[in-house]
Amino acid sequence: MKTFTQRLGAPALHETGKEKTDSNERQDKAGSSVIKEETRPEEAQAGGRHGSADTFAASDFAAAQASNPSAAPAAAKPEPGFGRGPARLATGLGMTLALALAAKALALIPGLNVVGQLVLALLLGIAWRAAAPVPASAPAGLAFASKKLLRAGIILLGMRLSLLDVVHAGPAVFAASAGNILFATVVVYAIARRMNVGPRLAMLSACGTGICGAAAIAGISPQIKADDDETAVGVTVIALLGTLFTVAYTLVYPLLGFSSAEYGFFSGATLHEIAHVIAAAAPGGSAAVDSALLAKLTRVALLAPVALVLGVWAARRERRGADEGAAPGSAASGAAGSAAPRRAGVPVPWFIVGFLAAAALNTIGIVPQPAAAAAVQGAYLLIAMAMAGLGLNVNLAVFRRHGLRASAAVLLGSVLLSLLGIAEVYVLRLLG
Repeated sequence: MKTFTQRLGAPALHETGKEKTDSNERQDKAGSSVIKEETRPEEAQAGGRHGSADTFAASDFAAAQASNPSAAPAAAKPEPGFGRGPARLATGLGMTLALALAAKALALIPGLNVVGQLVLALLLGIAWRAAAPVPASAPAGLAFASKKLLRAGIILLGMRLSLLDVVHAGPAVFAASAGNILFATVVVYAIARRMNVGPRLAMLSACGTGICGAAAIAGISPQIKADDDETAVGVTVIALLGTLFTVAYTLVYPLLGFSSAEYGFFSGATLHEIAHVIAAAAPGGSAAVDSALLAKLTRVALLAPVALVLGVWAARRERRGADEGAAPGSAASGAAGSAAPRRAGVPVPWFIVGFLAAAALNTIGIVPQPAAAAAVQGAYLLIAMAMAGLGLNVNLAVFRRHGLRASAAVLLGSVLLSLLGIAEVYVLRLLG
């Protein structure tokens, strides 16, 4: 365990990517795709999501059209891209910026700092949507924030990662982190599916538990084509359970009999968010925080390969669902067969490739430290805006119906992961 106190890696990244915003009206009518997606073909769902990627709920625009017939159609079909319709983006981007700045201020309050700016931005967006209607002119800016700004933020977060810190942590720490990710992903996914949680929400919850909380959920969601409700439910579940486990860790620390470095490794190897890791390790002192950050950083570094693997998994699952949904020999079957090769390709998360490229630049020291620090601050602001956009488009009814089941799966999986972390501490102690 001496290795843990030798180097302190730069703080790990936080939140990542979300591809699409969805129609809440469609989700309500279908009984929510979070849990019932297996009752209809994957191909139909994908088509529905693509068709409404930049729109809000139909009911919102019906009300907007009734009050302002000239404004509602323009909001219902926003122009993609920043240059083609900047005026259409102003309202949504202004809302997300205000919520992101408010979340940053709230994160400075003791207690709320455990939750973190990104999750607070999501929760503020959810609260706004529940308390007041979203303007009809907002969807274009919200879609831009939740997609374009999110990817830009992920790339900039690479400036916070030093690949040398991961290497210097040692092969034992790397192996333990990789094992924890595999264990948590498989176990939480299996438990969630047994509880009738939809496959995409189950996978998001599993990756949030095993890798890096909301960062993993936001980075994985576009790879598996999760919708906004699934992403928001997953992030909220991880935030709540991670906070609960952070408090529990600080209470059981005196009973574990671990050294400071061992306790830090235990926290970093098993807790969800970087904010949770730092808060839980703090009672162990600086040595605990150092080893916790190294363990957590190693898990974060594995986000990119996991995203690639899950992209392949989602593509194969979609193709299999489309094939099963078409009768053999029918015209639909032939169409599905002809489209399958296109869906079976390996999806490349270019924003994660950009993240790794930025991390490489930071590792070799080309970028001055002040500039790298400024890039990281900007990254958190952009991602917080994206999370606020997700919150403004979340369907609270979906969380009430399915968040409890996902929470139960994450709770049980996190308990098992914590027990595995304790066992790993004793193994690493024997290895010296």
